[in-house]
Amino acid sequence: MHIFKNMNILSSYPLGNVTSFKCGGRADFYVEPNEMCELINLLNLHKNKKLFILGNGTNTLCPDEGYHGLVIKTTRLNKIEILEENDVFSLVKCECGTSLFDLNDFLANNSLSGFEFSYGIPATVGGALIMNSGAFGDCVGNFVESVEIFKNSEITTVYKNQIFFDYRKSSLKDCVVLNATFKFNKGNKVDILKKQKFILEKRNKLQPLNYPSAGSIFLKENGISPSKIIDNLGLKGTKIGGAEISCKHAGFIINSGGATATDILNLISLIESEVLNKKGLKLKKELIVMQ
Repeated sequence: MHIFKNMNILSSYPLGNVTSFKCGGRADFYVEPNEMCELINLLNLHKNKKLFILGNGTNTLCPDEGYHGLVIKTTRLNKIEILEENDVFSLVKCECGTSLFDLNDFLANNSLSGFEFSYGIPATVGGALIMNSGAFGDCVGNFVESVEIFKNSEITTVYKNQIFFDYRKSSLKDCVVLNATFKFNKGNKVDILKKQKFILEKRNKLQPLNYPSAGSIFLKENGISPSKIIDNLGLKGTKIGGAEISCKHAGFIINSGGATATDILNLISLIESEVLNKKGLKLKKELIVMQ
């Protein structure tokens, strides 16, 4: 497995170290490429083998049984640059592993506005595009100009009119995002920083960010809020092992201490069963469970 001299490909790597639930099994092999060319080489060499692309690991859970393949974590691939700018807007190119925090900081420093809604979303650009991450009525897909992808052993650029974005999904799901180019309008740095601070404070007030979690476990569908249903069923505080439905936000499951992935999955199953039996609704998971 030691294919590249400058990359440390690790075996039996504990994925709780790099996923936000802080639990779960081990990957047979794990690597963090330092350059885009290394990622592409890995994808080419493993095109017929089992692999998983991991960003920040904030919406992902590895079962206790582990992942029997190669996990590639992209967070070292985080270059950001301005491709083009004028008095009205700038085109900004980011590598897939760029965190939305870093992108927001870059935008504020360059007085580029509109993306403040995403401040505090603990995702990488690649994951945010695939999931079309969003908050407060806006989403990442609204700012996309083009995306460079790896699919079917080829590198291709797809443009915004070729990409389907919807609530928490996109047509990029079956691709590996390499780079993305966004269009942001010029703004006022002071105003941008104020809005970022407001958004982050709002998140901190509403969400149990002092415990390991993976954000909202279930998707909103047809205007129905899973967290409200879970709350109305009196399930806040319900525990299985160290996994607990947050008393602060019923849409979150937290690792209150010593939770296993099995605890979390069993608690998810309990919620799904209660909501189906008592409300007749089948919830759809936003959480990605590695398989």
